[in-house]
Amino acid sequence: MVGRGSDAVTRSGRGARLAARTLLVLVLAVLVAGTTFVGGLLAAPLDVRAVPPAPKPVLLLGADGTQFGQIRPAQRREVLRGEDIPEVMRQAIISAEDSRFLDHKGVDPIATLRAAYRDLTGGRRQGGSTITQQYVKNVYVGNDRTFGRKIREAAVAVRLENRKSKDDILTDYLNVLYLGNSTYGVQAASKYYYGVDVKDLALEKPGQPGAPDEVLALARASMLAGIAPAPSAWNPVEDFAQARLRQKYTLNQMVSNGYVTPQQASEAFRREAAVLPKKVTPPEPPSTAPEYADIVTAQLQERFADDPDQLDRGGLRVRTALDTDLQEAVTRAAREVLPDQDDPQAAVVAVDISSGDVTAMTTLRRAPAKGDRPEITGYTRGGFNLAINGRRSTGSTIKPFTLAAALEKGLTLDTRRSAPSCDTIEDPNAEGGSYRYCNAAGEGGSSRRLSLQRALQGSVNTVYVPLAIEAGRPRIKQLMLDAGVVASEAAFATAPSSFGLGTTALASPLSMASAYGTLMNAGVHVAPRYLLEVRDVDGGLVSREPEQPEPVRRALSPQVAEQVVEAMSGVTARGGTARSARQDFTVYGKTGTTNDSTNAWFIGCSREGRDVCLAVWMGYDDESCGEQLTRSCGGMKDVNGVEQVYGGTLPADIYDRTWEILDEVQARRAAEPSG
Repeated sequence: MVGRGSDAVTRSGRGARLAARTLLVLVLAVLVAGTTFVGGLLAAPLDVRAVPPAPKPVLLLGADGTQFGQIRPAQRREVLRGEDIPEVMRQAIISAEDSRFLDHKGVDPIATLRAAYRDLTGGRRQGGSTITQQYVKNVYVGNDRTFGRKIREAAVAVRLENRKSKDDILTDYLNVLYLGNSTYGVQAASKYYYGVDVKDLALEKPGQPGAPDEVLALARASMLAGIAPAPSAWNPVEDFAQARLRQKYTLNQMVSNGYVTPQQASEAFRREAAVLPKKVTPPEPPSTAPEYADIVTAQLQERFADDPDQLDRGGLRVRTALDTDLQEAVTRAAREVLPDQDDPQAAVVAVDISSGDVTAMTTLRRAPAKGDRPEITGYTRGGFNLAINGRRSTGSTIKPFTLAAALEKGLTLDTRRSAPSCDTIEDPNAEGGSYRYCNAAGEGGSSRRLSLQRALQGSVNTVYVPLAIEAGRPRIKQLMLDAGVVASEAAFATAPSSFGLGTTALASPLSMASAYGTLMNAGVHVAPRYLLEVRDVDGGLVSREPEQPEPVRRALSPQVAEQVVEAMSGVTARGGTARSARQDFTVYGKTGTTNDSTNAWFIGCSREGRDVCLAVWMGYDDESCGEQLTRSCGGMKDVNGVEQVYGGTLPADIYDRTWEILDEVQARRAAEPSG
């Protein structure tokens, strides 16, 4: 046993001597190979750079250049002055990363040789880079894993130490080092992990009376500094136990360096609860069109998927199709018509007829019953967007597409059909194999025959359900697909035979506005567009969208489309279902209401300088519906003085009020001084 032990010791000694000789050879080789290169670097002038400024947000602009929101940079970083960083934070980072920082001249040969020796002998890996070298890597030479980069890093570090004070270098480093979870610099990290500015590390609740707690500051600073060498591996959010080991190491180093006493270090380490990460993220930047901002953000992330740094660096100026005046109008109109917490949900979308540009969007989705009132638009960034994601039953807003299919069959607007008050249709999906349906009160009768145009104006179900059978359901479905009501045939998979009544949850407010735009655009569907162009911080063009985004397709002939549009002009006339939406310009539209007023729609389109289709939806978004809103959950009755809500009541009121407010907004803008 002793002999084997002696042999083991001998082998260990031989291994150490071999490692030492190998290390010496490597050092000599490095010195010989690098002397000329390093000499040239040391002789070259050094561009002493300031700390890179904090990333700028991406600005979201309307079509006229008015800002309506911004995208927060993915990199969270704030630049502080030296006096705003407490001494305990400086001492902690020196102890954790570079205890000889105040003694060396940018490069620490002792630390470098010690790290190399431990690598060669299989000991615990240890970095040899100084704080100055780490800063140089971040700001000057990058993070390439090459020998040349390490040589440049060392040379620049030496030169930087001759140009800047230790205090300034340390301040700069504390403003750029990565500390995990997208935080760069001690200020951003302190806010994320503890919810306080780094200058307030000693305060439990900044802004409130109380003496600074220096032990609290020591606990927090040692935790932040401890994770700095490897923030991904020692992330306190992912592995708090490992982060605590690093905190303990840092505190021990602070004791060794004479910054704190053993008692202070022990007391700080016992403050475990004080260093639990709070994960405080800043709120999303405010926006006058938060739904729109979320959509644009998602599209930009997709656009720059191959070069995410371009988006993360910030500073881009993104011009969108948003009409900021119209956006203000639809937002105010929706909130004026539906001001109360227990009012129904709503979504309003405006789409330009010829370009497909989405020019306005707002939603009202009430907060859960916790006493909190909704925000100004009722939407929180990152939330569920009723305007594009809420698939609802469309009611009679689907009838123009039934009419289009009938006109293609050779019928005309003057073709007359029987209009009984109620009727029954065979439907294998319905209970008993049939489905009974009726008209709204006052429409139709046992002996009445109505033209297709008049039946559309009055939304007469007993004309349009048989008409859907006559025109052919397959053709109606294809029209709805081509016009943009639905995105794929899969949407019709569970549609009953009575889908011509709009009883199936098929469409969103956006898709309905876009589909009506197809009718108004001579039968040509243009995909909705949000982005117009992206420019960099200096104004250089990064990308520009085509005038008409794909897909552009013909859904129906210009002749048929124009006849449908003509028929829709009667909806706001005397005898129509949306008389309250009458304006001083022609409105081409249609109302829609599903059983028991669970959904109510008004879609109105205009020309004469207001070339948009505006879709208004109202309904209840009860949790029992499920997140996809695939079924309705309650009728709308006794809402703001309206006994029962139909498409021609409150939805039409929102449409009408939108244009009134828009006139006010534009008049106000015109009266504002230019420049």
